Amino acid sequence: MMILPLPTPLLDILLATNISLAVLILLVTLYVSDALRIASFPTILLLTTLFRLALNVSSTRLILGQAYAGEVINAFGDFVVAGNVAVGAVIFLILTLIQFVVIAKGAERVAEVAARFTLDAMPGKQMSIDADLRAGLVTADEARARRAALQRESQFYGAMDGAMKFVKGDAIAGIAITLINIVAGLAIGVLQLGMSAGEAIGTYALLTIGDGLVSQIPALLLSTSAGFVVTRVAAEEPGGNLGADIGLQIVGQPKAFLILSALLLGLSVVPGLPFGPFVVLALFAGLAGWRLRTRAEPGRGERARAADERAVGPPAVAPAALELGADLAARFAAGTVEGGKLAAALRAVREALTAETGVPLPATVVRAGAGLPPAGCRIALFEVPFGKWEAGSGTEAEVLAERVRDVLRRQAAQFLGHQEVQDLLDRLEETAPALVRAVTPKPVPLERLVAVLKILVEEGVAIRDLRRVLESAVSHAAEKDPYVLAERIRADGKRALTAALAGDAPALRVVLVAPEVEDVLRDAIKDLGDGPRMLIDPETAEAVIRAAKAAVDALPADGRPRVVLTQPEIRRHLWRLLDLDVPDVRVVSYRELDPGVRLERAGVIAVGGG
Repeated sequence: MMILPLPTPLLDILLATNISLAVLILLVTLYVSDALRIASFPTILLLTTLFRLALNVSSTRLILGQAYAGEVINAFGDFVVAGNVAVGAVIFLILTLIQFVVIAKGAERVAEVAARFTLDAMPGKQMSIDADLRAGLVTADEARARRAALQRESQFYGAMDGAMKFVKGDAIAGIAITLINIVAGLAIGVLQLGMSAGEAIGTYALLTIGDGLVSQIPALLLSTSAGFVVTRVAAEEPGGNLGADIGLQIVGQPKAFLILSALLLGLSVVPGLPFGPFVVLALFAGLAGWRLRTRAEPGRGERARAADERAVGPPAVAPAALELGADLAARFAAGTVEGGKLAAALRAVREALTAETGVPLPATVVRAGAGLPPAGCRIALFEVPFGKWEAGSGTEAEVLAERVRDVLRRQAAQFLGHQEVQDLLDRLEETAPALVRAVTPKPVPLERLVAVLKILVEEGVAIRDLRRVLESAVSHAAEKDPYVLAERIRADGKRALTAALAGDAPALRVVLVAPEVEDVLRDAIKDLGDGPRMLIDPETAEAVIRAAKAAVDALPADGRPRVVLTQPEIRRHLWRLLDLDVPDVRVVSYRELDPGVRLERAGVIAVGGG
């Protein structure tokens, strides 16, 4: 089309096709549910722009060469603008200004901002996907699909940023082509064909303006389509679209229609304004507002009844809640800057602990706490308090989140129930179905597996490598006692346990237990029929606790784990004895350590003269 001349009937068909494509693309962008569902839109903009410019070249060749460019251009130049050059020129300039100054300029700016914000948000979104994958909240395939969607989104908005330059340039080219055609047409008509200036204007100017309108109307529709794409927000409901969202959101406010009706009635009595149109519009607006309001009333009644029914039912229990006194609750209220910081800090704590422990932790609810002083704080798990303290009025969000982290880490086992463990098994079954079927429901029933995982998490053993845990569980499935089975799993995972305790240090720093203390504890272990229990007199228990606390507190506060090393048969009982009074202590046995690890003796738990 840019090189070879086209016959006028074919040009008419192509011009009609251009208008049809513009209308079709406009409707598609209006009803598409998500911008990425028309990810080829930047390419479509480029192709339609080139197609339109090629038509401009072909029509220019016919206008200047034959003074006739087909019925479509002739109709726009003669019928649409009533054969008046001035009217046609004004309409053409108005359409061009609307496209260039309003739509193209605004859509270009929105595309620039969307591209920049999308690129800025990519690292955070990628980290969120990685955290969900590490926590087992999504499968590898789901994470891969989300990363691909994120990449497509960034590429789409980056391409839209560039494609809007085509739209802007197309508007400029339309003005330039029209001016060139008018000047060239006048020159050809007057100088070559011997026409008068009036005849030349009547012929070439009308055809040129008709050609400009035929080009600018589809260009305006495509610019509007681009504006729809870059300004739309995701549909409120899955499968929704922009048209449905606009309709629902506008008709969802009956009061606005009633106020509009009153305003139009007021305008109808203003001297000089026509009475009829304003009254008719006021009646339509009032009728629409009344109908929408009466239609919404039954829905409100049903929602109120449903709310009443929920109110008399059992209250919802928050798995994890941070309760704040009046001053702190006002400072960290939802919608405030500080509230946003606290929500982000709690979300980061949740993601980090889930990745660290392998336990899918719930979100922490922030709410006002009854009975708390103005700067008081309380942490509750399943509505049971697990910590209460007085915070300063200037306490930062990170400090509160750190206190929540400490409680959640120590109580992570509470969030492992039958449903949570079953969800973990379902996710693992996608990659290791044979292993999951070999473990549960036989030979290890779900309730026993839940008990074993709780025991492991209670003592700080991560279960994020659930596959290794299940491999060990199926190897020792004959053990019916969950505590014994947990000990076997700990011993099988000695390399991972040792690596977690030693970290980057060249040696594992441990506090040993004196042999005489081990003998006392061993003698106190009795089997009462429901499993071994340690029955130790209070004085001896207090002495062991004091000695252990002194030995552990003497360790440098360098962030390394506080580890007590003892014999396998008393390990579990010693940890239970020390857990409340010596927090964060890790009690391990010789059987649970990697044989190749080097030990650094840092103290001894001894009682009396020992």
